[in-house]
Amino acid sequence: MDQTRITILCENTAGGVRGITGEHGFAALIEKGDTKILLDTGQGMTLKPNADALGIDLESIDTIVLSHGHFDHTGGLPDVLYPPRGVKIIAHPRVFDEKYAEIDTPRGKHQFFIGIKHRQAFLEAGLGARFIFETEYKEIAPGIFFSGQVPRTTDFEHPATDLLVKEGDEFKTDPLLDDASLLIETAKGPVILTGCAHTGIVNVMNHFQKQSGHDAFHAVIGGTHLGFMEVGEQLDRSMDAFDQFKVDLIAVSHCTGNEAAAICYNRFKERFAFANASWSVTF
Repeated sequence: MDQTRITILCENTAGGVRGITGEHGFAALIEKGDTKILLDTGQGMTLKPNADALGIDLESIDTIVLSHGHFDHTGGLPDVLYPPRGVKIIAHPRVFDEKYAEIDTPRGKHQFFIGIKHRQAFLEAGLGARFIFETEYKEIAPGIFFSGQVPRTTDFEHPATDLLVKEGDEFKTDPLLDDASLLIETAKGPVILTGCAHTGIVNVMNHFQKQSGHDAFHAVIGGTHLGFMEVGEQLDRSMDAFDQFKVDLIAVSHCTGNEAAAICYNRFKERFAFANASWSVTF
């Protein structure tokens, strides 16, 4: 089996490599044999300089996967698409929904746009992007699988009520149907790579178990959205699932949050890693 390498290019915190910068966002490069796939592109401030610092040529990437349609995962699209060369972008068809966050301000609650800041027509006509919209579990490259739409089956992983979608003139809680992740077959076993896991990291693992038949995963890497869970039973049940799926490496990023990451570290010790910008792992 081909060697697999995963490198975090964008994340909230910077790693130990000279020239790396942190930003609120996420991007990870998968290199498996001759295949290079970029999951997400960060906000757009650090993708190119961090790639340059790591000696990674963004022009060598011909496939992007979008985990969902938030600005902190899609803002760097032009940096990968230019020069135009027909880069494939695989995503859920709801990725361009009008997404907002509701925030308390001194003047009351306000809704701020947090969706993809580049229009689909511009990305296609101006930068040559080729969108492939998928809702089902599908192999997108040898040994690399797109989750498709992840069902919500747990009773403790709920949509965030402050994340909204605008339909006409009305704001509704965003079910984030576009939330997607990747399953990568490696020499060490199956690895899950997530952007934010808005549908819940346990729902993501349950879905990949059902679709792939795997009862254990060697690693879970990326954003876990644990930082938005209450400390206590909800967080404990998520961490219990890592044990139930016999996860050997829990490498968290981005929306995991400092407190949840610290709790995970104290529980999993040598099985835990902070997957910050410049962190990489080879299987």
